[in-house]
Amino acid sequence: MVAAETESRFASTPHFGGNATKIPTAAKPFAPLAGLQELWEPDSQQLHFFPEIVQKTQPGEQWTLNVSPDSTVPVIIERTVVAPTGCSLALGFLASVPLDQQAAFAAWSQEYFAVRRTPVESTETPVSSHIAELSGWKPSPASRKEIEQQLTERMKQEVAKIDARFLANAASTGASAGESPVGHARPCLKEWIHADRGLIRGEGTLDYDVQAFRITPDAAPRLFVRARWKLANAPAFLMTAWFKEESSSEESSKMASLKTTSFQSESPTSTTPGDSFDFQTILNEFDADRDGWAELLIHSDEGASTAITLYLYTDLGLVPMKTPFRRDTQPPESCLDP
Repeated sequence: MVAAETESRFASTPHFGGNATKIPTAAKPFAPLAGLQELWEPDSQQLHFFPEIVQKTQPGEQWTLNVSPDSTVPVIIERTVVAPTGCSLALGFLASVPLDQQAAFAAWSQEYFAVRRTPVESTETPVSSHIAELSGWKPSPASRKEIEQQLTERMKQEVAKIDARFLANAASTGASAGESPVGHARPCLKEWIHADRGLIRGEGTLDYDVQAFRITPDAAPRLFVRARWKLANAPAFLMTAWFKEESSSEESSKMASLKTTSFQSESPTSTTPGDSFDFQTILNEFDADRDGWAELLIHSDEGASTAITLYLYTDLGLVPMKTPFRRDTQPPESCLDP
């Protein structure tokens, strides 16, 4: 599935319905995080209302599939499809791998890839690819202590900033206590502030996991950390952070904190997202232009919706390279007013 656009499922344009033909469901579900288990093929009249990129893409066109940092296989566009995803519709294409490339494609265990209409040109001075997850990497006790200290300090800073925005929003003209400046969360003001003050006082319990990657030209590991603080055994604050380990000795470790992303839970008793560390997941890594800086395909769970986004990694933060593929996780009947 090559996703091209996402829009409201209930828009007035006839993208879905009418004479659309349902495509038989595959025996094995693929790429479940994309939520594309139901596919429909529009008729020629419906195609007239589709975005220009969809109208101009013809069956038989050859695109390029990045399967790894330095490997690609061709794919052939077969047909335009529509996929209902909660309150939205994903518009895109079904593509197939040519027979002579299927063995190479099957050798990769990943389920999520970057598909490009035009191959990316290599940089003028390409570097040898060393981009990969370091699956056997373990932080030393000194590294863990430094990571935990920096996570806690950054959490307190982020909580204070979120509360300041929330209080300013609640005091603005026309604002209500149910409005929130963060994601989809809509807690009561007093409940939110009470929980956050508990976090700042150190009453939360920190848990986290660490993944190490080589994703930069210097080949030094970058650590992707997913952290969760709980209050009363329920997720209260979620955060992802990137670190660079500047010293790896057992006795001492200096961690350079690079960038964080915060996710406030819906309320102190919220159970999703946050029951696991899957609120943000790196699905695959690429280096299409061979410059040594990785492109990361990342899935983010925001509770009422999810997103799969292709980012360029930098030590100053992730830079989106494409419009995110978003889908709603609530049932479609909840998207309509009663």
